[in-house]
Parts: sequence; C-alpha cells; structure tokens
Amino acid sequence: MSAHMLPAMRIFHREKAGRPIRALWTLEEAGVDYELVVMTAEEAAGDEHRARHPRGKVPVLETGGETVFESTALCLHAADLSADARLLGEPGSTERALVYQWLFFAMTEIEPPLIEAARTRESHPELAAKAVKKAQGNIDAVAANLGDRDFLVGDSFTVADIVMSEVLGIVPRFELGELTGALPAYVERMGQRPARVRAEARIG
Repeated sequence: MSAHMLPAMRIFHREKAGRPIRALWTLEEAGVDYELVVMTAEEAAGDEHRARHPRGKVPVLETGGETVFESTALCLHAADLSADARLLGEPGSTERALVYQWLFFAMTEIEPPLIEAARTRESHPELAAKAVKKAQGNIDAVAANLGDRDFLVGDSFTVADIVMSEVLGIVPRFELGELTGALPAYVERMGQRPARVRAEARIG
C-alpha cells in the first residue's frame, strides 16, 4: 500500500519516554503522515489513555478506529503498510525472515539484559555485571553478522536497522558493555539518517 493511501494515524507519546522514537522513525522512513500527541505523565496514567493501553504506556498508534501498542509491533505495522519504503522485504521471503530475526534478537536478547543492568548496577552490581556479560555476547554476535556491511540484512536499510540501532544505542548512553567491531560507526550512521533526525525533532 502506498503511503498516501494509508488511513489517518495518531501516535501517542509521553514526555521523557524513550521507545516512541522507534515508531516515529519508522513512520518517517515510510513517508506516512501522522499526528503526534504528546501527553504528560498524568494524562498517560488517566482512564482515557488506559483505554488505548491497559498499562498506560507508550507508544500507542491509533489508526482506522483501532489502537496498536508495543513499539516493535508499531514499527512492523508501519513498515508493512507502506511497501513502497521496502522496510521489510517481500512477504514469504528470506529477507523478511531475517528482518524478523534481527529485530526480535534485539528486543529479546539484547535490550532486556541491558535494561536489567541499568536498573541494578547501583543496588546489585553483581547482578548488573552478569546482565552486561549476557548482553555483550549477543552484541558481539551482531557485530560479527554486520561485518563491514552497511545494514543488517542484505544491502538495504530495513526496520531491523531501526530497532537494532536504537537498542544498541543504550550501550554508550548508559556506559554498559561495549559496541564492538563496526557497531559504533553503524549506530552513529543510523542516527544520522534524515528520517531519524526528523523523528527526534518532532519529539523535541
């Protein structure tokens, strides 16, 4: 579906929340028009937003009278709706399977231990060290896969690069572990993409 044929979209964000940037970045890459609604913490905790997300979290995408939450689901949905942007690969293709693979690897094998380490490094440093060690092995696996290529899957930018680079960005931001191989340059390069810059500017 072309971007100009998509239904009107609204994306709900909360002040100081981190994950909505992934969804906005994907929408910007896809060339999709959307309205950004920035809520206060009080508004996010209110009944109106809890009708969109049972835990009052963000981001939430409202489209076609329905709501979708979880940042990765939003990224996949936006990429899937706008095939013109070629962010996913063809349905049933190995390319698409590899996009799913690295996207979920980022969300299940790298982000959780990094978040655990950030939350426990002062109160339980031994637990934080174990979490960093677990994350580091998985980060090294990504570095080995990337090698000297520009993107995670083939020769094209995909939604896997959006999610992976955002997750890897946690490492230098919180000084947890190390980005090895070509990953520092990869994360920097992804962060400089015009769509990423536009998304950041919209959040402010």
